[in-house]
Amino acid sequence: MFTLAQIEAAHSEVESGKNFPEFAKTIKELGVQTFETYVEDGSTTYKGNDETQVTSAQQYAPLLIYGIVNPEKFLADLRNHQQGNTDFFQFCKDCADSGVFKWIVDLDAKTCTYYDCEGKSIFEEKIPG
Repeated sequence: MFTLAQIEAAHSEVESGKNFPEFAKTIKELGVQTFETYVEDGSTTYKGNDETQVTSAQQYAPLLIYGIVNPEKFLADLRNHQQGNTDFFQFCKDCADSGVFKWIVDLDAKTCTYYDCEGKSIFEEKIPG
C-alpha cells in the first residue's frame, strides 16, 4: 500500500523527463501499477494492484487543450522534454498545445500512452530501464 506523500517525495526528485525512468521504477517499488495524468490541470491518479488509489491535487490553473492533434509537434516537444530541456509544467503546456488530453503509464508493461480528448491514442512509447 502506498501513499500520496511517498509518491510526491519520489516526484520531488524529478527535474525533467530525463529523470522519468527512475521515478517510474521508484513508484513501482512502492506498489503503483498504473497512473493517469491529466494535462488540463496536472492532476494524477495512481492505482495499485491491491485496489489502492490516490489522486494528487491540481498542479496549476487549468490549461485549454487544443482540439486538433498535432503529432509531429507533440513528438518534438516530448523528445525535448526527455532530454531535460523542459520542466513538468512546460511539458504539459506543450501537450495542451498539441491536443494531448492525458497520458497513462502502465508500470508492468513499461509503457506510456498519450491520448487526445476523444480517448484516441496519439503515441505509445516504452519506458527505458
